[in-house]
Amino acid sequence: MDLDLAAFRLNALATLTNGSSSGRSSGSTTDFMTTLLNAQTALISGAGTSSAASGMGSLLGNSTSQLNSVLSQLEASNSAFMKRYNARVEAIGDEAEVLTQLRARMAELGEASDGLGKLDASSSDGDIKAALQDFITRYNAWDSEFDPYFEDGALLDDNQAGEVARFSLRREVGSIFHGAGHGGYALGLTDMGVTFTPDGQLTFDEAAFDSALANNREAGVQTLNNMAKAFGDAAELLSSDGHLLDRRIANAERAVAWAADHQSEVEGEFGAGAVTARLNKALYR
Repeated sequence: MDLDLAAFRLNALATLTNGSSSGRSSGSTTDFMTTLLNAQTALISGAGTSSAASGMGSLLGNSTSQLNSVLSQLEASNSAFMKRYNARVEAIGDEAEVLTQLRARMAELGEASDGLGKLDASSSDGDIKAALQDFITRYNAWDSEFDPYFEDGALLDDNQAGEVARFSLRREVGSIFHGAGHGGYALGLTDMGVTFTPDGQLTFDEAAFDSALANNREAGVQTLNNMAKAFGDAAELLSSDGHLLDRRIANAERAVAWAADHQSEVEGEFGAGAVTARLNKALYR
């Protein structure tokens, strides 16, 4: 932060101070700003250290308490900024970590649907039910693991890449197009007793499933095959290199890497004592 920025911030503080309801005179603040700006002008014009020092000396002689007060406010402002900055960098790092985990689990979940894709009409009722229950269990575990991150105000709230991934997989499970017009039950898995709860968990009605399998075994198995294929393809695409989720992770990792490389510079600009040190350096160089 150079002297121009210091003057700008002091002007802003002066404006706020003069606009208060106390109705006090702005004269002392104006004199304070004039002295500082005169010191800056001396530096810019090349008048030399003595003129700058004289301006600062006048400032210190007449308004020492005011100078200390304003510098204190600037230091406090920097301190608040650094806290927000560090917290944001940490949150971006956490985001990259969680999205990386989400991506890995999503790929695993896509593979978990393979068992449903291998079923055929000759598979036993027990094998068909077991394969479906295994998929439901693994899907619900995945949803439970990451759902807290998407709550209002949580780490991934309004995170487009994460939301798209979750929505896409949920859509594939509940889609009617795995049945209607594709040899399966008209409403897809819904006609086979598989539905979503309001919080996104899958439920399994065994009686409805047994009935559907008994009424039309071929349609039931085809519905499972269709869903498994679509779900697996979606999981593979969403977790692939270059897709939205991958790009979001890469951007977050680059941001964290940049912050790590420039942390000392940021602290030198906004860390404790930076305002006073840089202002003194500019005035007494």
